[in-house]
Amino acid sequence: DVQSILQFAVLSFIILPILPDLDYGPNEPLNPYQTWLMVVLISGLSLAGYVALRWFGQRHGAPLLGVFGGLASSTATTLVYARYGRDNAMLKLAAVVILIANLVVLGRLSVVSGVVAAGLLPSLLPVLAGGFVLGGVAIFWMWRSMSAAEALPIQQPGNPTEIRTALGFGLLYALVLFAAAWLSNFAGSGGLYLLALVSGLTDVDAIALSCLRLFEQGKLAPEQAVTTSVIAYLSNLLFKLGVVFVIGGRALARSCTPGMGAAAIGLIIPLALRYWI
Repeated sequence: DVQSILQFAVLSFIILPILPDLDYGPNEPLNPYQTWLMVVLISGLSLAGYVALRWFGQRHGAPLLGVFGGLASSTATTLVYARYGRDNAMLKLAAVVILIANLVVLGRLSVVSGVVAAGLLPSLLPVLAGGFVLGGVAIFWMWRSMSAAEALPIQQPGNPTEIRTALGFGLLYALVLFAAAWLSNFAGSGGLYLLALVSGLTDVDAIALSCLRLFEQGKLAPEQAVTTSVIAYLSNLLFKLGVVFVIGGRALARSCTPGMGAAAIGLIIPLALRYWI
């Protein structure tokens, strides 16, 4: 834990201040300082979940494990509990943890949006809230149907502040930002949405942050930024369901589908209403 905090300090107080706050590239989409600031922001959120999971996760139930796991890494949490879900006795617990961890991603997007592009919140929050509320109702119903069960010993996700991890995210963010700027200029919203569909399979943060950055620069309309973020999240949710099916089996995937489907519907309805009204 101390090593994680020291590595975060290196990212925040040593690397960040020496980077130039200048825009580069065609249409100037790339800014080293702003790019690394996004790395610090995501690493900070992940570190908070990682430390909390290390300190409290093993002594509390499924909701706490899901929340902290989602803050640390929803992908790692999904992988870990998909393995546990192969045991029928632990299937419901595994499903609840996986669903909560992936629902927390919506909360992360809200926090990140408030920090990076507060002007987008009036357009983005109603959509995210729809997914969070409807998904939360489905998860609560499943959790209440569980019998009393102790929390499982959990394999900790990797340290989210390792320099290699941070560099990997920074590179991915820069590439997605460049691609998003290029596609929005030359291929319109259709190209941007296709990028969100593909990049969202493995990572929501990079494409979401890219859209927030482009919105702040005045290169994306609010509707485009919101739609892109939703597509990326839905793509990631579908990918996670596939992971659950492959690793955890058909029964676990069937248990996770209502919760993930409810979150998806909760996002799609308010997004569709924005276009129709």
